[in-house]
Amino acid sequence: MNNTEHAYFEAGYKCARARLRSDDKTAQHWQDWFYAALVTEPDDSYPRRLFNQGYREAQPRRAAA
Repeated sequence: MNNTEHAYFEAGYKCARARLRSDDKTAQHWQDWFYAALVTEPDDSYPRRLFNQGYREAQPRRAAA
């Protein structure tokens, strides 16, 4: 991998947090960063999982019914 696992996870996390604040410009920045970094990777499945994991962890927890 050309970038660290933390970089992909953090990009997903920051993108989600920005979306939650309705900060579309910052969210778009992190999404653009992710896609630019992704094209440098020979296999994009693991970086995608890390980004998605970071995005999910930034979401507020929902109470179980």
